[in-house]
Amino acid sequence: MQEGYGMKIALALGSGGARGYAHIGVIRELEARGHEVVGVSGASMGAVVGSLFAAGKLDHFEEWVRGLSQRDVLRLLDVSFAGGGAIRANKVMAVIGSMLDEVHIEDMRIPFTAVATDLRARREVWFTRGPADVAVRASFAIPSVITPALVGGRLIIDGGVTNPVPLEPLAPVESDLLLAVSLTGRRSGTRATAFEGAEAEENSADADAKSSRKGASGMIRPAGKLTGRIRTAAADVRDAELVRFIAARWGQGGAEGIAGEDDNGAVMLDPGDGAGAAVTESTEASEGVEESVAKGEANVESDDHGDESLPGTLRIFDVVVHSIEVMESIITAYRMAANRPDVLIEVPTDACTAFDFQRADEMIALGRRLTADALDRAGL
Repeated sequence: MQEGYGMKIALALGSGGARGYAHIGVIRELEARGHEVVGVSGASMGAVVGSLFAAGKLDHFEEWVRGLSQRDVLRLLDVSFAGGGAIRANKVMAVIGSMLDEVHIEDMRIPFTAVATDLRARREVWFTRGPADVAVRASFAIPSVITPALVGGRLIIDGGVTNPVPLEPLAPVESDLLLAVSLTGRRSGTRATAFEGAEAEENSADADAKSSRKGASGMIRPAGKLTGRIRTAAADVRDAELVRFIAARWGQGGAEGIAGEDDNGAVMLDPGDGAGAAVTESTEASEGVEESVAKGEANVESDDHGDESLPGTLRIFDVVVHSIEVMESIITAYRMAANRPDVLIEVPTDACTAFDFQRADEMIALGRRLTADALDRAGL
């Protein structure tokens, strides 16, 4: 391995929501040290940052995210009560798509691969050519959070489900060093998590469960109402302010239909030439994918003992997010056991939540600091 400055770097950027802002810091530190990135692969947020970098648009993206407030983030959410996810992500993709400016992956200045997951076929897929915005939207469809995408008749979700830190697409890239960035590193303990306020004693948990099932009259809620609460809980994106925001949006006219959705609510990507986006399966080709996802029903009702009054308790969405993080960290460990990068940068999962998209400044700074430390340890 060549030592010193001016090395050629193959860069694998992992999934992890807002922690993915750290990828920007990683790239900035590599550039500051005179290294050249000669190949990029990414899953989910890694695909977002990687595509914009490979297309030469990262400066524009960084400027935009550094200026986002929490209110700006809330305004970007377009709530969906059907289609397999709580958010359609059309508003976010409108911004990212305008930055990518209809560029195709094969025309990017740096070789780039976006990794996603074919849900029905249970296969990892690689986007190596075709519209970059189509590949990016497919790669960050976080299960239960962002609606799946239909590409070429395939139901596509987040790449982190099968390959959270995609090293394999970089195998053909001629480089001096393979650098990987994982966003599911061991917790640093510097930030409170949703688990810290939860009661651990069984008796208390049972009492809370019974209390949450009772209405104002003290009667047990019917199973149908509980089912409605579970279905609408997908809209509980992390904090009480966002819950109120979603409820207000629903109350002011309901969930509005959008162009680009199929009859079942799944997002149809690039109905023109989007089907031409290259989807390369990392394993043997499988049979076709059903073009629909079961339509969910949403029944909005108030909770007399609302979760907002219990800020320390664990909510359904917390379970979804933490479950995904556990899954991704385990998959990453197994895959890296067989394919180790030369340098691994790990961003702690408690650096911020997956939805703290208003915290770009500190996450970019964290990514740069972690990269500097890792490169110093490696003598680079």
